Amino acid sequence: MNEENNNQTPREVPGKPDKSGAKPGDVATNLAMDRNYMAAERTLMAWIRTALSMISFGFTIGKLGQVISSVEVKSLVLGHTRMIGVESIAYFLVILGTVALLMATIQHRVRMHQLYEMGLRRQVSTSFVVASLLIVVGGFAMTSLVMAI
Repeated sequence: MNEENNNQTPREVPGKPDKSGAKPGDVATNLAMDRNYMAAERTLMAWIRTALSMISFGFTIGKLGQVISSVEVKSLVLGHTRMIGVESIAYFLVILGTVALLMATIQHRVRMHQLYEMGLRRQVSTSFVVASLLIVVGGFAMTSLVMAI
């Protein structure tokens, strides 16, 4: 048998660009860029899930705030009791979720630009679109809490 036939790496057609838009002949680099792209997408989707949980939980607490007036929190160090309003917790969670999602979306966009500069083919990111829409929803949830309370 010829050793050339046993080679398992795919061959590139000279001069013909592949699907990622990177230089022909470097399959390992193209696959690495695709893996990095997918990792960035998964990371943003995880942030979407986390932020959506915080926003929806904060919104729910805000709406339940009409029934519950306040929560007592005892300090372990000084033994003092401090009252924290339910509205404050709701605002905090909605703001935290929205800001976390905004920062994750910015981080994702920066990483995508780095990959594009390295030769990754530009493509529409569904997770980026969903994250952008959820940032708007977080803003509306905050507005709704402010108007209702």
